[in-house]
Amino acid sequence: MRYFIALMLAASLVSSAALAADVVAGKVVADAKCASCHEPKDWQGETTRSMESLIRDVVSGKVTHSKTKVELSEAEIADVAAYWLAGKK
Repeated sequence: MRYFIALMLAASLVSSAALAADVVAGKVVADAKCASCHEPKDWQGETTRSMESLIRDVVSGKVTHSKTKVELSEAEIADVAAYWLAGKK
């Protein structure tokens, strides 16, 4: 039983690491799709959860976007949020 619990814990940690947001990938996506209007300092004070939620709402059309329809995957949403919240340019 202990072996099973240890195995599940290890799998959980590996899965969490694999799903972790990538700031560098977020910069690439933000530069390509968002940088003409937005920059990291625009999002000071936001939390990861609120930033990802806002981006999802833009992608889904719940929040009107002034330019074009934004299409991002869940991974890209997490990556862009991580980049913007890291405050890096």
